[in-house]
Amino acid sequence: MNKHEIGVNAGIVWNLLSDNAKWSFAKLKKASGLNDKELATAIGWLAREDKIGFEHNEKDEVRVSMNINVFIG
Repeated sequence: MNKHEIGVNAGIVWNLLSDNAKWSFAKLKKASGLNDKELATAIGWLAREDKIGFEHNEKDEVRVSMNINVFIG
């Protein structure tokens, strides 16, 4: 795996997250067709760019969603 592949995978995840829903890792994995390592690195890439957020539900499951950044200036 290289940076280009991780970036492509991040794009796949980003497109899925564009529905503004909160996705579980399992749901993202199934919808993206990525394996655990590919999905984890793609999520890491997007997190590093501050493009996604994380939330824990009452079952302590992590949900991933798109960050909406609004700049007024």
